[in-house]
Amino acid sequence: MWDAMTASEYQQLVEFLGRRFETIDRRFDAIDGQFAVFGRRFDGLDQRFDAFEQRVEARFQEVFGHFDELYRRLERLEQEYYAVTQALRRIEALLADEVGRREILERGLEELKRQVASLQARINAVEERLRQ
Repeated sequence: MWDAMTASEYQQLVEFLGRRFETIDRRFDAIDGQFAVFGRRFDGLDQRFDAFEQRVEARFQEVFGHFDELYRRLERLEQEYYAVTQALRRIEALLADEVGRREILERGLEELKRQVASLQARINAVEERLRQ
């Protein structure tokens, strides 16, 4: 089936395989160079993404700071609103008391006016009798 290989055939096979392996080595070298290029590009992209991520993180921190300030102000406004509404309720209660007191005073004043009018009428009557 297989015959023995002669030295010349063996030499030709070695030269043929040597050329083929050299071609394959060159291809691997070229591919290795491409991998190196891609590796550098990926390293560059990785650096760009890291820088971008840092910028985005810084912006988020800035935005979070603004939100914290807004929440602080909103909390203060809520406290002030609560204080104002409580003060308004106290004022309304005082006004209701004052209205009641004023009504009592007005009734008392009307009674005093009637009594003064009655006294004036009596004084006028006494003066009239004294003149006669």
